[in-house]
Amino acid sequence: MLCSDGLVNYRLLGYNSVEEYLEDFKKTLLETAHGYDFFVDWKKVEENAKRYLIELGLINSLTLAGDNFERKRLLKKILHEHPRVISVIPILLAVREESVEVAEVTEQVIIRRYNFEVRRLSEEQIDDMISFCEKTGVIDLFGKIKDVYTYVFGVEVGLDTNARKNRAGVIFNRLIEHLIDKVTEKFRKEHFPLEYRREVELGNIGISYPGQKTVDFLILYKNKPLAACEANIYHGTGSKPNEIVRSYIRLHTLLKNSGVLFFWFTDGPGWIKMWKQFKEGVENIDYIMNYTMSERRLEKVLANLIQSRKLY
Repeated sequence: MLCSDGLVNYRLLGYNSVEEYLEDFKKTLLETAHGYDFFVDWKKVEENAKRYLIELGLINSLTLAGDNFERKRLLKKILHEHPRVISVIPILLAVREESVEVAEVTEQVIIRRYNFEVRRLSEEQIDDMISFCEKTGVIDLFGKIKDVYTYVFGVEVGLDTNARKNRAGVIFNRLIEHLIDKVTEKFRKEHFPLEYRREVELGNIGISYPGQKTVDFLILYKNKPLAACEANIYHGTGSKPNEIVRSYIRLHTLLKNSGVLFFWFTDGPGWIKMWKQFKEGVENIDYIMNYTMSERRLEKVLANLIQSRKLY
């Protein structure tokens, strides 16, 4: 049974009971916030690939060599004359770091460190790079592809998929911002001085928080903070939502004691399997809304808050 102290303000959100609120929250969760731009950030991919255009052009000659012996000879010559080419070796292996460590296992484990920062290379360093490229399959790679730039472009597409999780959050954040912008603009047209700011550090509004905390949005009335807002979406499960719920409970308490409301906009099918964690938030945070709830009720919630606080 949900406790009453700190319980989500279901009445102000437009519900007759917390059970009705919970049922509607679950029923109206977005299946996804993935737009067409979720899958690949083509602009970023192209920018990343073109960053190495000259270096890739230099090593593209290795694709024309007849065998690996010739490829190693050519690569050694290129590294002598154009040492900056070493900067592109990691991306051929889908690695962004400027240095890597490799464990060589023989009778004992030897850790070798390879540095790909641009510099003048000694003969020994060049030999080490040739050996690294041979052992990691890069030399063989040049015998299997016809164009290095096209290959790297494909690598960048693959690496970009790692950013999809963050991109889903950005897209949801954008949805919420569009909604807040639309609602606050409507209030201003009705002569209520309601506005919002993006990414506001709490310290800048006089609220002390352990470390530094930036909220996604801050809604202001007559230039005074009314509600700090966070927005996130979960398509799957994990440990992070547990931490998020607890941190938001602390944030809610801190803001409330400072006279500022806390709005948590959250969504996604992940909450179905993390219902226990979500209900912990409901037991302790006044205002939690998914996107559909916000679209239907945010305007009325803000109007009621302005009226109840006699802010007009």
